[in-house]
Amino acid sequence: MAETVFTFSCPCCNKLIEVDTRSGKARAARPEEAKGGQDLDSLLKSQKKDQQRLADMFSSAKDSEAKKTEQLDAQLKKAKDEAKKDKDTRPRNIFDLD
Repeated sequence: MAETVFTFSCPCCNKLIEVDTRSGKARAARPEEAKGGQDLDSLLKSQKKDQQRLADMFSSAKDSEAKKTEQLDAQLKKAKDEAKKDKDTRPRNIFDLD
C-alpha cells in the first residue's frame, strides 16, 4: 500500500513537516511526533521512481491491449472469410421451422 503521509525537514527552519498526499494538507510536526522523516530530495527521488514505474506499466499494458486488438481483428477477418466461402448454408429462420 502506498504511503500517504510523508515527513521531511524544512530547509529554512529545520522543523519536521508532514504532508498528507490524499488531503493535500501539511503541518509542522515536533521531532517526538515524527516517524521516520525523509528529506525533500529523497521524497522527490522516490516520487520520480514511482512515476517512471507507473509509466512503464502503462506502456506495457497499452502494448498488450494493442496486441489483443490485432488478434481479435485477425480472428474476425478469418471468420468473415469463412462465412463468405460458405454461402450455401444460410442461417435458418425460426419461422421456417413449422
